[in-house]
Amino acid sequence: MSRKRTIELDDDLAFQRKEWFGQRIGIAVLSLFVIAALLGLTGSGGVLSHATAGERDGAVYVEYDRVVRRGAKATMTLHFHSEPPGFIQFWISAPYLADVQIDSVSPVPQTVTVEESRLVYTIRAASPDVAVTLEVEHKRWGRHEGEVGIVGGPSARFRQISVF
Repeated sequence: MSRKRTIELDDDLAFQRKEWFGQRIGIAVLSLFVIAALLGLTGSGGVLSHATAGERDGAVYVEYDRVVRRGAKATMTLHFHSEPPGFIQFWISAPYLADVQIDSVSPVPQTVTVEESRLVYTIRAASPDVAVTLEVEHKRWGRHEGEVGIVGGPSARFRQISVF
């Protein structure tokens, strides 16, 4: 005599379909987050994270991260071309400075002057091409617009987004 063994389980096919749908939604959300991180939209570097403002061969050229994290350090490199070499005076717009804290400027400026709508730095330059590195920390999240320029000369506008 042979006996068939069976497992008796309650099937709830409607619940199972809802669970599968929820799993697909979760996988899609996680996939979108991974793609955003790879592109640089989470403030941790990536293809879309780095940006430039101004002309590379012009008097003012800025390299910066388009997407940064609030509270984390971000680096901006300002490139200036000024004839003749000696002292170069450049400025950063006040609205941008209201949203960030400048932690360091390299090379160290000779003087820093506060004007009505900007902060003016004076740096000794041994050559006509000068690269200034700023370490900044964003104090709030959201969109930040800034402008950098040479006193009495051209300027370059840039936009950053700080995320959580």
